[in-house]
Amino acid sequence: MQKIVNILSTEPGMKNMVFNNPDVKAVKVKLEAGQAAENCVVDAPVLLFVIEGEGAVVIEKETYPLTEGDVTVVPSGKNRHLQAGKETFRVLAVQSHQADKTCGLCALLEDCVNLKI
Repeated sequence: MQKIVNILSTEPGMKNMVFNNPDVKAVKVKLEAGQAAENCVVDAPVLLFVIEGEGAVVIEKETYPLTEGDVTVVPSGKNRHLQAGKETFRVLAVQSHQADKTCGLCALLEDCVNLKI
């Protein structure tokens, strides 16, 4: 059966798993104004699609502004995190499950999105 998900629907919480099957993992991330996620590294590229708001992705100390409708790909093996601007920032993060499961940093995309303290 084909799974269809409306990414514009809102759920409570900071992150919600959208897909988790043998081919792909997708997580919706919601950061409130001024919030930032912890730095993390994954061993496969991650596609980011901005659903709502403005913010940035920081990759290896370089900040890339993002706004509603933007799409970008974070290369594998790069230290990165998301940060919200002055409003709610919602992003869809999509990663292939083709990642090397033996890597200690890999493939648990949902574990990679936690708030900085």
